Amino acid sequence: MSREYGLCFWTFGDISLEEKCKIAKEIGVDGIEVQGNLTQNPLELASLLTKYDLKILSVTPDNVDISSMKKETRRIAVQYFLDLLSWAKDAGANRICLHGEVGKVAGSGDVAEDWQLLVESSKTIMEKAEALHIEVVFEVLNRYENHQLVTNQEALKLLDAVNSPNLFILLDAYHMNIEEADPIDALRNAGSKLGVYHVADSNRQAIGNGHSDIKGQIYALHEIKYHGPIIMEMTAEGPNPFTPVKGQDYLQVLTNYYKSSLEKLKVWDHSKLSI
Repeated sequence: MSREYGLCFWTFGDISLEEKCKIAKEIGVDGIEVQGNLTQNPLELASLLTKYDLKILSVTPDNVDISSMKKETRRIAVQYFLDLLSWAKDAGANRICLHGEVGKVAGSGDVAEDWQLLVESSKTIMEKAEALHIEVVFEVLNRYENHQLVTNQEALKLLDAVNSPNLFILLDAYHMNIEEADPIDALRNAGSKLGVYHVADSNRQAIGNGHSDIKGQIYALHEIKYHGPIIMEMTAEGPNPFTPVKGQDYLQVLTNYYKSSLEKLKVWDHSKLSI
């Protein structure tokens, strides 16, 4: 089995796509998780990525609310994902990410209604995903970003309710550090339903800068025979991830994080791949 390694473009901040490609190529990843900006021409994006020999591993969505109690807000959010699926297809991507609105840390007060709206919206999105043969991974966030799905078990419940063969789970080491009693067990429990694994240490910095057992998580991926990508999603130290850190250049700090982390990931991953 060969593994694809990637990183999330949004972490580079407000620089050009070509500059992001240059940095990703320098770091040495196989592909990227690109932002789902529908104003970006998907064919031009595909051409640019080909120039730098990079593959789209996943697509980060805009921040929309698919479980809003407001019908029009919910309709606009679902339509965004329907349009995103077409955009992703044109860009040559075979996977997008789906999640609740970041910043929505409380529901309407009616848990059952909130849940039903989430399920119904997800079903509508998955109908088109299946028709286009695109995989969708629902990202499990943490309580400080969204209130609905914060554990692997909750995500598995959603998968059962939606019942689509194209819907999987995205588990993130940073979020799991906050919400899961044991992130390694969470990965094991996800099993064949794990579609994407995001990685950063407990403080969302480079592997080794925090206390998460990332090596144990990589080994768990092999236990469950996970063949998907490992996508790094890191930010530099500080309250605003896009400002200089203690007089240092943000992009250089982040590039160093990604380079050192990729080296560790490959050592741990390849030690199991060779068995």
